[in-house]
Amino acid sequence: MLHITNGDSVLRGFREAGIPGEYLAWADPLHDGPVPMTDTLEDLAAIRARAFAGFGWGLEAEILAKFLKAIRVLKGFRLHNEVVLWFEHDLFDELLLMQLLDWFSGQDLGSVELTMVRIDSHQEVSPFHGLGQLNGRQLAALLPTRLPVSREQLEAARVAWAAFRSGRPNGPPRLLEEYPGEVDGLSRLERELLRAAEQGPGDRHTLYRRAMAYEECPWGDSSVFLRLEGLMGGPNPAIAQDGSLTGLGERLLAGEADWILESGGLDRWIGSVHLHGGR
Repeated sequence: MLHITNGDSVLRGFREAGIPGEYLAWADPLHDGPVPMTDTLEDLAAIRARAFAGFGWGLEAEILAKFLKAIRVLKGFRLHNEVVLWFEHDLFDELLLMQLLDWFSGQDLGSVELTMVRIDSHQEVSPFHGLGQLNGRQLAALLPTRLPVSREQLEAARVAWAAFRSGRPNGPPRLLEEYPGEVDGLSRLERELLRAAEQGPGDRHTLYRRAMAYEECPWGDSSVFLRLEGLMGGPNPAIAQDGSLTGLGERLLAGEADWILESGGLDRWIGSVHLHGGR
């Protein structure tokens, strides 16, 4: 078996349980940075690595090498009798699953069986946010629940992935909420961070916890910190360095200011859409 999941925390559970097979963490936050239409996974990896380095998430060469290593494992799927996809219900996983199912829809699977474990709750874990919360025993118990991926699922993913990369505002509803608001120029996550700062000063981890209280499925901290840095940066920040709300932040929450205008303009990718402008 080849087990593909959303991150290293789940792989630790696989190892703890001794789940047989090879493990692959396919963990690209596709809701951050450009995801344009490309001919190959390698072409997209180069674009993503450059963007991540620009975010301050590491060295471009090292990030690219990690992406390319994962792609090589993925392309070697025919070495296995079965590929098991382990994903959950949040935006991060939803986009990854679209990408992987789209890719598999274009492959000759031959005798390889493609199956999926996908859950949105667990009776022993509440609140349940993801597979990374589960221990080895709990993960092993999920393996027998896997189901074959149908042709209909592959086709639905192919259509959804093409729409996401079409250059137009398409994608899961939660992703569309990351587009700037027409009144305040803020995304939903930026607005949640302002509400977190409104509660009083705090370090970035405190603001992260407060902001995630507004989300049914918490975002990864790197994605949240990226937006927090934007709100705290520039000559006219919305959040002060001590984590408190500035006067501009107060006006933004009241719908009396435009963040894009106040911050000097927008230059951001959401999927395949490049947003830029002064207001």
